[in-house]
Amino acid sequence: MARKIFKNAFIYIFSLICILPMMIMIFYSFKGIDGRFSLVQYGLALFQTEDFFRGFWNSIIYTFVIIGINIPLSLLSAYGFSRFNFKGKGVLYWLYIVLMLMPFQATMVAQHLTLKTLNIIDRPMAVILPNIFSTFGTILMAQYMRGINKEILDAGRIDGFGEFRLFLQITAPICKSIIFALTVLIFINYWSMVEQPLVFIEDAVDMPLSVILNASKRFRNIAFACGALFSILPILLYQFSYDDLVYGINLTGGVSIEGVEKKAKARTNRQTISKIIVVFMISMGICTLFTQKISYVMTPKVEIVHIRSGDLKSIPSDPTSESLGFYTYIVPTSCIHTNGQDQVIYTIMTEKSRRQRDEAVKMVVKVIETNGMETAIQGGFSQDTKIIARSTKPITDGMIVRVLNNGGADYGD
Repeated sequence: MARKIFKNAFIYIFSLICILPMMIMIFYSFKGIDGRFSLVQYGLALFQTEDFFRGFWNSIIYTFVIIGINIPLSLLSAYGFSRFNFKGKGVLYWLYIVLMLMPFQATMVAQHLTLKTLNIIDRPMAVILPNIFSTFGTILMAQYMRGINKEILDAGRIDGFGEFRLFLQITAPICKSIIFALTVLIFINYWSMVEQPLVFIEDAVDMPLSVILNASKRFRNIAFACGALFSILPILLYQFSYDDLVYGINLTGGVSIEGVEKKAKARTNRQTISKIIVVFMISMGICTLFTQKISYVMTPKVEIVHIRSGDLKSIPSDPTSESLGFYTYIVPTSCIHTNGQDQVIYTIMTEKSRRQRDEAVKMVVKVIETNGMETAIQGGFSQDTKIIARSTKPITDGMIVRVLNNGGADYGD
């Protein structure tokens, strides 16, 4: 009795630890900046954050292209391993297992050199190509196919089926459960991939959402809401495919009454999943269209000035007034903002991507001298740095802005 209680307690505690991060994320996704219950985070994510949908659709493209190519290749290679005897089969299968067990870090350099030779570095294909040849699916399906009764295949041969028809009309339908289970496992793996895009892609436009959520400052206040939205698709797939996962990963093939009943139930679940995915994808597509329009309207317009160097007069309008000193970096006092105990300015940095968008970057500065209108400062910037002088809306660090065509004129001219 005590052993059973201890076992159950261990399972409950371990389960709670596993789901605790998800619970924390969902809880904080409904908390506003003031700490109260709010849906503002979801509103900002769904209707004012264009980068969220760009990353979301990138993740969709990467994941479904990899699945769409990897599954057929895994089926074909698994059928060959399970049904044919050829010289070197054992060695080749052992190499497949070794490749499956090797972490990405062990093959990263070799993959990078290969992709560089193929001239596809910094392109989406650099992420897709290595992953469509993943050996995990081949190993899993080969083990499953070995459990298929040979009598079924022999009956097909008696009916005049060739190997291709045996594979297409008998083996593949029997493997539907393992195919679906493998699809879910591959989806979860590549939906959350981080290392491959970071290593093989530099352009932020091609980054999946799993990378953008952690790399962009624009998700700072809506990170929990974006994370919750990002988790919906994997959760739905798992929730409605539990029976398929249990039955599919069971590495025994064959046909039985119990198996037929389980497959019928799994088929119903797959239909439900398809409907939910369609509704979810249509909803995300509609939100994407709205977000593109709203983001353009809501993007702040800014005017910029260049830093000037020279003599700082005590009275700016009087050239004959007393000099406060010669300084390298002088900006209008209105450009300097107080952020807690720091004095900051907002500069313009061009995004490192094909889109070439302008991003507001907060920089902490040290005020040396001021005459009320102009201020001499110190900071980590150059003479060519563009300073935001005025904005149509409040600016935050990492915000995308539209620079008005004022040329960034030197205000001192």
